[in-house]
Amino acid sequence: MSYERTSITSVEIRESSGPHTPSQKLRVYNKVCFAVGGIPYSMTVTGVNFFFSVFILEVAQIPPYYVSIIVFGGKAWDAVTDPICGYFVHRSPTTRFGKLQPWILLSAPPACAAFFFLWFVPDISDEGKLAYYFVMYCLFNTCVTCLHVPYTSLTMCISNEQKERDSATAYRMLLEIFAVVIAVVIQGQLINVHRPAGDCDEGGTTVAPDNLLLQMEFYMIGAGILGGIYMICAVTVFFGVEEHPDAIHEDPDPFIQGLKYVFTHGPYVKLTMTLLFISLAIQTIQGNLTLFLTHSVDLGDHFANLILALLAAAIVSLPMWQFVLLRYGKKTAFAAGMIILVPIWFGPLFFGTNLALAYVLFILSGLGIAVAYLLPWSMLPDVLDDFMLKTGVRKDAVFYSFFVFFNKLAVGVSMGLSQIMLGIGGYVTGACEQPESVGLTLRLLVSPVPIVCILIALMFLWRYPITEERRKATKRKLSAKEPQNGYAIHPGKDLHSSIASTMSYQSITTDLTNNEPRTRSW
Repeated sequence: MSYERTSITSVEIRESSGPHTPSQKLRVYNKVCFAVGGIPYSMTVTGVNFFFSVFILEVAQIPPYYVSIIVFGGKAWDAVTDPICGYFVHRSPTTRFGKLQPWILLSAPPACAAFFFLWFVPDISDEGKLAYYFVMYCLFNTCVTCLHVPYTSLTMCISNEQKERDSATAYRMLLEIFAVVIAVVIQGQLINVHRPAGDCDEGGTTVAPDNLLLQMEFYMIGAGILGGIYMICAVTVFFGVEEHPDAIHEDPDPFIQGLKYVFTHGPYVKLTMTLLFISLAIQTIQGNLTLFLTHSVDLGDHFANLILALLAAAIVSLPMWQFVLLRYGKKTAFAAGMIILVPIWFGPLFFGTNLALAYVLFILSGLGIAVAYLLPWSMLPDVLDDFMLKTGVRKDAVFYSFFVFFNKLAVGVSMGLSQIMLGIGGYVTGACEQPESVGLTLRLLVSPVPIVCILIALMFLWRYPITEERRKATKRKLSAKEPQNGYAIHPGKDLHSSIASTMSYQSITTDLTNNEPRTRSW
């Protein structure tokens, strides 16, 4: 499951509060069309994070050390492309379709093509495959960034009404979760058809060539379906959403000054380190889960259903976590979600081929993972408010962009180190059954390693200074400030309120009945 929440362009976005600005109400149709744009990124990135490493190990049969180069290098490039894409989006001319909309539409075809050929196996040497998948992975990340950066920036350009944007964001978050389920259902179930751990040649040591071909075909069928959905979503956003570009203003701060803002604000550093280590924990499990079920506990045939059980538990638990954080505060809820995971993740060290126990562990893990994914992005606006109160300025774009960078860095590091450990553990490329040392390595990757990361994240969270009382006091002080220079101060909501907004079911149901959305902010 992947919630790399938002990539940020190098633009500063503010909400105009002038008396002559006409109200920009959104119909339900427009909100749904906007929300659909969140599906491509969540859907394709989920597919890649869950299945790409497995594909190039088992089907393309690339050595683990080469795989580590591909996944780590590709994610490092992915992190770099955010500010680069943001620069070009900012410098692009405003057309009759807007500044952002052309990027969303024109980047979709190459992104779909790159995603499709990411699952193709060329008949070349291992070194040639290394170059091929590295290029295709970087190309895919670049193209999907060219959609995601302008799309997330579009949040502030669909309306000048805060409650309208919050309502549209509630739709978006719901569809992003739905997109994760789409990826697992479509790609996971198709892969499961021809992914046996034991369809070997007569010698009994390697996977049959015919089976490898069938696996590749089903990977590509799944990629084709997801690519078609991707294209439909991009077209829907382009024709169904009207862009109002007058809310965008240039951010004059240079890059080095942005670094100074980021790394000298204590609450931001502690929250970012918390995000980094909890992301390392979750991404390490996500990237190795399929291999663990196959080679450690002999439950490879059930991996798609187990992942769906985890996602279902995460979705169902969202209202419960909303109640907890409203009752006890964000920091307490975040800590509780991480602490729950520690005893649960000891389970993979000990349990064997026990399907019922596996379902229990996956469902319980979903409860903690839900809060671990959502709370850091809900807490970040509180850090921005704290910075605003201390300095008198908002630098949301800088803070969000580095938050995204460290999240992507965690993905790359976890996937790269996992492959290196598999190589050390003796993973045999193309083997039908792996040695016991590989099963043990996978147990370590999905249990002790994530637990250590969680404990480090809890240490940083413990030092995080913004309590619920401090957050409320900061909000009151900012709300008391008078609007200056024609712009209103909206605590925690100046930029990309999509991150801070709760996926509020009340927001959607109320909107459907009387078109007066209400949201509750996390």
